Amino acid sequence: MEERGGAVRVGMIWGGIGGVVGFLVSLLGSLVGIVVAPFVGISCGRRAAADGRAGALSGLVGGAVAAPAYVLGSALGALLAARGIGAPRLAATLSEWLGTQVSADEAWIFFLVSLLLSAILEAAILVSASTAAGAWTKR
Repeated sequence: MEERGGAVRVGMIWGGIGGVVGFLVSLLGSLVGIVVAPFVGISCGRRAAADGRAGALSGLVGGAVAAPAYVLGSALGALLAARGIGAPRLAATLSEWLGTQVSADEAWIFFLVSLLLSAILEAAILVSASTAAGAWTKR
């Protein structure tokens, strides 16, 4: 039980760090948040495995604890960036890419759906990277 307690503690610490990092990098866009997620996961997994005996399990627990904070920070950063751009500009860009007219409301809905998909992908990547790093550390 001690090793999972250490992994939870490490996950909480890296969740806080990851939340801030996710917020800052996602001001540039959701894609940047997806690219940075494995780096946060690897750092979390290494520290969690070093704190406990079961490498992959410690990495999994640490990553699972850190992922919600990272995803929340990343989503808030992307939302803030999108609000700065504005729905009409998003609609114009989407209309240009798709070759059809997209309203501002439709563009905002598309953005929110893409943000949800990005959050799911970020969480999966972070937890996977954390688990792999935990296993690799204990090798």
